[in-house]
Amino acid sequence: MSSAIVLNTTRYSDTGSIVHLYTAEYGRMQYVVYGNKYKGVLRPLSIIEFTITRRKNAPAQLGALSSASLLYTPQQLSMDIRRQCVAMFIAEVLANTLRHPMSDRPLYDWLCEIIQHLDQDAEIGNLHLHFLLEYASYLGIGVDDTEHPEWFLVPTSRIERQQRLRDLTTYYEEHIEDFRSPKSLDVLMEVFD
Repeated sequence: MSSAIVLNTTRYSDTGSIVHLYTAEYGRMQYVVYGNKYKGVLRPLSIIEFTITRRKNAPAQLGALSSASLLYTPQQLSMDIRRQCVAMFIAEVLANTLRHPMSDRPLYDWLCEIIQHLDQDAEIGNLHLHFLLEYASYLGIGVDDTEHPEWFLVPTSRIERQQRLRDLTTYYEEHIEDFRSPKSLDVLMEVFD
């Protein structure tokens, strides 16, 4: 059994989907899922345990999900639109930036912590900003606090929070090849308006 964070699921046929996972052992992986038997388990940012079936001598990333069970899923998401929007934003940024099958256990552990903070912290108004700042370091594009000291201060207004979010997503666009501004960005800004 391996553990993974669910990034997203993409339907590719009437009976199958591709699940995109960030695993502790291999980094980003994608597997075929047939039918709907894991629909409740494969929600974005759920942490799962899974096994795969693959042909003999096939690479680890080529296979079909043969079992999946929840280790942790944020319980507060179904009851809190703000948490849903932050989760959607984080999942989209991860799916957009975690592209390679490369193990990074410290990153995996940190992402598990972020998911738990999203679920358990009373105030999550700046979690997406904290996520982008710290995640940049894991991606090798860390923000220099002498170049952008204002990004490390807690925003004191809605306008300041929105401007910081725009600045950070622009920073990602400038430093990561093919980074697309998340579609959930506008929704996130509106919800925290």
